[in-house]
Amino acid sequence: MNTAQSYDELASHYHLIFENWELSVERQAAALSSILQGKCGLATTARILDCACGIGTQSLGLAKMGFRVSGCDLSPRAIERARLEASRRNVDIHFSVANMLNLTSLGARLCPGGLLMASIRNYDRLMVERPATQGPSIYSDQGKRRIVFQVWDWVDARRYIFTFT
Repeated sequence: MNTAQSYDELASHYHLIFENWELSVERQAAALSSILQGKCGLATTARILDCACGIGTQSLGLAKMGFRVSGCDLSPRAIERARLEASRRNVDIHFSVANMLNLTSLGARLCPGGLLMASIRNYDRLMVERPATQGPSIYSDQGKRRIVFQVWDWVDARRYIFTFT
């Protein structure tokens, strides 16, 4: 299974990784907005391209705050879900399927005075530590308990297959 396929399968359940996805949308947007406005001097009307946006966790909150957001992801199903979530919230976000390694269809360069901000998981540490599991995390939703657990099966030193339960 390739990366797009694995995220396609996860798209309808991705929100379950968070204890409270709605709160996470708000919290992540507030943290990013603080950096973009306070440290980078951007106005809340600035244009933002959220690469690898998944189901829109950060895009949705930033758009709600007034940023003009576009999002792209390798996974068509994640983009479908992000569009649905934007529609539910009545926020205007242009989402498209694109590989962040080739963004020529979305604009391959920053505008003059533009800003590139990137954050990624610390994959170097993961390749050294090679965790076998992540979790379990136990959450309560509407009187029910939910357990989130990931198993990581390492194929080689740089690749793993994860099972999300």
